[in-house]
Amino acid sequence: MRIKGIFFDLYGTLLTYGDMSAAWSDWFSAFYDCLREYGLLISKESFALRCDGFFGRPEPPSKDDGLTVLERRIQALCVDLGMDLRSKEIKKAATAVVKAWQKHISLDLDTLPVLQALKPKKTLALISNFDHPPHIYSLLLELCLSEFFDTVVISGEVGVKKPDPYIFSFALEQTKLRPNEVAYVGDTLDDVQGARAAGLYPILIKRNESNKSHAILDFKSNQKSSESDSEILTIIDGVKIISGLSELILMSR
Repeated sequence: MRIKGIFFDLYGTLLTYGDMSAAWSDWFSAFYDCLREYGLLISKESFALRCDGFFGRPEPPSKDDGLTVLERRIQALCVDLGMDLRSKEIKKAATAVVKAWQKHISLDLDTLPVLQALKPKKTLALISNFDHPPHIYSLLLELCLSEFFDTVVISGEVGVKKPDPYIFSFALEQTKLRPNEVAYVGDTLDDVQGARAAGLYPILIKRNESNKSHAILDFKSNQKSSESDSEILTIIDGVKIISGLSELILMSR
């Protein structure tokens, strides 16, 4: 098999999670403070219950209103709370919560060296599940990552999420590569299942992390860590497992 392209997941792959219990706590506080500014009257405890499993809910239907998926989620919650926010207020709340959450996530120290080593030899792309695309583009610029990718595919823009294999078709079309010419590096079961279903070669990054809070990927009013997808993936055959991004350099030779 001749691998011509390497496509990457973003969160948990090129970026590493810190204390996600603290991240979701800050996300919630920023959300509550914003809505209090716009007239929210219920207590913080009651609001926490209303936010429980915020990202696990069905996506609100798309409208021609210029709002991202995250902004539509915020709008839907506000409607349920009897609040009528203007678009600029919804956008301000979305920016605030994402920034509060992002503070607990950092660039893997190997990311830049690995991308620099791979770029001259491979076609690189980014495929990320994320409800607020503007944040991703701003973050890529801030971290000096944009220049490495021939294309960036974000679920909030294309309307489909991993593990649906269709999300990979956008990057394949843009790069003119066939599925069997591409490896996909991710950190979750959705990454592996989606890549495999699309015909790509799945690579799982499974770091030796002692902090189990990295498995917390949604707000819960009673936050607890759960078994991560990467632990479940150890029983799946045919998945290349790496412990760090630097291993990709040796694999690509």
